[in-house]
Amino acid sequence: MASDYSSSALQVFGPFEVNARTGELTRRGRRVRLSGQPFQILLLLLTRPADLVTRDELRDRLWGEGTFVDFEHGLNAAINKLRRALGDSAEHPQYIETVPGRGYRFIGTLEVGPEAVRPPHAPPVPEERKDERRSARWWQVAAVACLAAGLLLAAALRPSSAPTAPWTFTRITSDPGFSDDPALSPDGSLIAYASDRAALNGRDPLAGGLDLYMRHVAGGSPIRLTFDGAGNTMPDFSPDGSRIVFRSSRDGGGIYEMPALGGSARLIVRDGLNPRYSPDGRQVAYWIGSPTVSAAVAGSGSVWVVSVGGGPPRRVGPHLSAARHPIWHKAGQHLLMVGYTSSKAFDRAGIDWWVVATDGSSAVRTGTYEALVGTGLGTDGNTRTPVPGMPEPRCWSPDDDAVTFSTPRGDSWNLWEIVVSSRRGSVVGLPQRLTTGAGTDLHASCASGGVRAFAKVEARTDLWLLPFDLTRGTAAGVPERITEGPSWHENPSLTPDGRFVAFTSDQSGRGNVWMRDLGTGSEMAVSASPLVQRFPVSNAAGDRVAFSTYENAQRNVYVSAPGGAPEKLCDGCLRATAWSRDDSTLLVFGGDPYHISTLDISSRRQAPLVRHPDYGVLYGRFSPDERWISFTARVQPARGRIVVAPVDGPRPIPERHWVTVADVGSDDYAHWSPDGKTLYFTSGRDGYACLWGQRIDTGSGRPVGDVFAVHHLHGRLSFGHGGWSATAGRIAMPLLERTGNLWMMSRTPVQ
Repeated sequence: MASDYSSSALQVFGPFEVNARTGELTRRGRRVRLSGQPFQILLLLLTRPADLVTRDELRDRLWGEGTFVDFEHGLNAAINKLRRALGDSAEHPQYIETVPGRGYRFIGTLEVGPEAVRPPHAPPVPEERKDERRSARWWQVAAVACLAAGLLLAAALRPSSAPTAPWTFTRITSDPGFSDDPALSPDGSLIAYASDRAALNGRDPLAGGLDLYMRHVAGGSPIRLTFDGAGNTMPDFSPDGSRIVFRSSRDGGGIYEMPALGGSARLIVRDGLNPRYSPDGRQVAYWIGSPTVSAAVAGSGSVWVVSVGGGPPRRVGPHLSAARHPIWHKAGQHLLMVGYTSSKAFDRAGIDWWVVATDGSSAVRTGTYEALVGTGLGTDGNTRTPVPGMPEPRCWSPDDDAVTFSTPRGDSWNLWEIVVSSRRGSVVGLPQRLTTGAGTDLHASCASGGVRAFAKVEARTDLWLLPFDLTRGTAAGVPERITEGPSWHENPSLTPDGRFVAFTSDQSGRGNVWMRDLGTGSEMAVSASPLVQRFPVSNAAGDRVAFSTYENAQRNVYVSAPGGAPEKLCDGCLRATAWSRDDSTLLVFGGDPYHISTLDISSRRQAPLVRHPDYGVLYGRFSPDERWISFTARVQPARGRIVVAPVDGPRPIPERHWVTVADVGSDDYAHWSPDGKTLYFTSGRDGYACLWGQRIDTGSGRPVGDVFAVHHLHGRLSFGHGGWSATAGRIAMPLLERTGNLWMMSRTPVQ
C-alpha cells in the first residue's frame, strides 16, 4: 500500500539514515534490508517523533479495509522485523517504544538531513519538468538553510556544556525491608532516607515503623537519626547541609527539624507533608491534605509556607481549589506545585502544575498537563484510577530549569524530566525519559552536577481478614491474607452473613469488581466491562453489587448481579456507600461540596439527605436499625469528623442534629457493629492509619466512654487506600506491603 506520509527526503537518527524518496534505510552508509510494511511503519513513526501512533491508525493506513483478521499477526511481525533491522529491543528500546495495548512511539533523537543525492544511473529528468524540479529543490534548500540557522542560533544561546557519558546507576542500599524518600545533601555527598531496617531487619512486615537514617554516598554504615519508629519520612536538607526537615507522625503528625548528623528534633508546625527548605534556608514549604484523595478534587489539599523559627504559616495559591507538592525555584520567590482550579471533581481542565509567587503577586499555569497527555504520559490512562492527575514535581534544576518527576507508562513507573521556564513559568519542549525498564522508580532527589537519587519500590496490596467480635470489641484471632499475586486488591465489601466479599482488582488487566466465596476461595467477575470499576458495595443478600465507573469524564454508579449485565443507576454520582435493608435505596455522594443523597433504585430519583454549605459530607452508612446514619464531615483538607445523625425528621438533616463521635482524617470513615452500639473507624490519631472503636448511646447517638484501639498497623504492612468492611465477626481490609531500596544516577564528562 502506497505511503502518503509527508516526511523529509532524508532523516537521521543514531547511525541510521532513512531516505523516504528511494525507500532505503542505511546504517553508516551500508544499506539495511527493510521494505514493505516495516519500512512504512518506520516512516510514519518518524513523521511524528515522540507521539503515540495507535495500532488502529496503523491498521487503517497500512493494511486498509478488509484485513482486520490478519492485522494483529501482520503488525506484530512487521514491528519485530523493524526492531531486528534497527538492532532495537522491546524491553529496553532506543528507538521504537511499545505502549502496551495502544501502539508505538519513536523515542530516538531525530535529525533532518540534506537533500538526497540522485543515483548516478537514475533516469534523466524530462526537459519539461526541469524548471519545476529546480523550484522544488530551491525551496527545500531554503528550508534546510532556515532550519540550520535556527539550530545554530539555539546552540549559540544555549549554555555550553561538556560532552557527557550515559547515566551510571549505583545501588545505595540493599536492605530486605523498605527504604524510601531519599534526600541528597546539596553537594551530593550524603543521603538521608526513611527505612524500617531496625524492625527485625525487615523480617516481620507487621512490626516496626519508619525511622530516618544518614549515610555517605561513597559507602559505609548508615547512621540512625530517629529512634521512635513514629513514621519519620520525607527528609530534606537545608541549603548549607547542616540541618534536616522532615515529616513525623509523632504526637499526631507534623513537620520537624533536627541536625543533619543527629540530635534533638523540634516541631516547626503541626500537620504537613513533603517539607522543603527555601533556597536561603529560612522558610519551609509544605502541603496539608490526604494523599489518598485525588489531586483533582476541590479542597483536597493546600500549600503553605512557614518560618523555620516557627510562627503562623501563610497559604500560597489560595485561588487554587486544591494544591499539593510544592518545590522551590532557585531564587526563592516562587513555588512550583500541583494545582487544581475547578470546583467539580475530576475536571481535566482544572489540573496542572502552577508557578506561584509566595507573596501572592503572580500565578502562572505551566501547561505541563497537556504536554504530558500529548505524549502519552500522565495518569489519565491508568487502569486502576483513570481520573485526571499530575505527577509530583520533585526537584527544579537551577542549571537548565528541568523538573524531575515520576509517572507511569504501561506497567512501569520511571523518572522523567521536563523543562519549566523559570522566566516565563511555562513548559518548554517535550518530557525526556531518565530511567527505563520494569519496576517503580519514585521520589527523586537532586544534587549539584545533575546527580539524582531515587527509590526503586515494589508494592502489593492484598485483602486481609481479621477475626473480631464486633459486639464486644475484642479480637478473635490474627489477620489472615486472603488474596495473593502481583495484582492489587482493594475496596472490600463483605456481605452481612460474611460468606462473600466483593472487591476491586486488576487481575483481568484493568480495574474490575470481583466476588469471592470466602468458604471455597472461588472468584468471579461481577460484571465484565471495558470501563474501570471501583468501590463495590454488596446488598444484604449478596446477590447485587453497586459500584462506580469512570466514563465521559465523570463517575457513574451501576448495579449488577454477579456475572450479570451492569445497569446504570446514576450519572455523575461519585460513589455508592450503603444499601437499605429492603434493597430499595442506596446512599450515594457527589456534588460540590460533596453531599449525601438517597437514590431510589426503581425510579432513579435522588433526594438530599445530608449536606453542608462549606465542607463536604461523604461515606454515609445506615445503622442496623436504619434510625441513624454515620458519615464523614470533611472540614479541612487533612481534617474530618465521624458524625452520626437521626434519619427520621427534616431533610436535609439540619446540622444542629449532628453528633460528632470522633475527630479523624479527611478520608476516614466508620462502620456500625451488628447491634448498633459501636462505631468502628480508621484514624491516624496515633500517627498511623489504624482501626479504632467508639461506643454509642443508641438513644441519643452520643459517644459513651473513650475511643479504644481495635488493631494497630505501624509496620511495613500498612493500611491501604482502598476502604474496608466490617460485619459477621470479620473485618476485611486492604493492606499495603512495600519493599524498596535506593539508587543513584549520575553522569561524568567524556574523557
